Amino acid sequence: MVPMIACGIFQWELEHILPEVEKELGEKVELSLLTPALDVSEARLEAAVREGAARFGNQSCALLYGSMCHGNMKKLGETCYGSVYPAPPNCAAIFLGTEKKKELDSQGNFYYISSGELKMWRKVYQEEQGWDEADARMNFGYFEKIIVLDTGICEITDEMLFEFFDFVQIPVEVEKLSLSHFKGLVLDLCQRLLAQRRGG
Repeated sequence: MVPMIACGIFQWELEHILPEVEKELGEKVELSLLTPALDVSEARLEAAVREGAARFGNQSCALLYGSMCHGNMKKLGETCYGSVYPAPPNCAAIFLGTEKKKELDSQGNFYYISSGELKMWRKVYQEEQGWDEADARMNFGYFEKIIVLDTGICEITDEMLFEFFDFVQIPVEVEKLSLSHFKGLVLDLCQRLLAQRRGG
């Protein structure tokens, strides 16, 4: 069994790919999804990760968080029973991959959200971060546009895009991408954890 603690942002994509990942691993992945946007508070994220590991009997886990979601992810992983995490810094890079993100970044100053984040933007920005429209416009005003990473799992409607645009007041565009990179990253993360357990 591979215990995995993941940000709730990845919920829909994980539910889609995990059957394939489990087949390739030959192991069951037990998933614990945490509340999205915990990374706005390192203390809350650390507490939630430790609580998640406790639910798995205080064993090492696969942490599906960006390497910069916590100020010292390396230390958090080490002190949380030797848990492993992916190298990309954030969820955008986890979905896109380094090269694709560099390619998009070269075209302008963009902010990226997943389709899952668009689906739950009120929870992420209003409930968890406490932002109102003025906060959103101040924080996002630095960017030319927001790119929604559409993995094809969550439906993205014009109404969703218009409501989010009304909140942020900068252009919102959709970038379609496959789940192949994300699946490969999750598979690699699980394989690293299994190899670590075997002393490999």
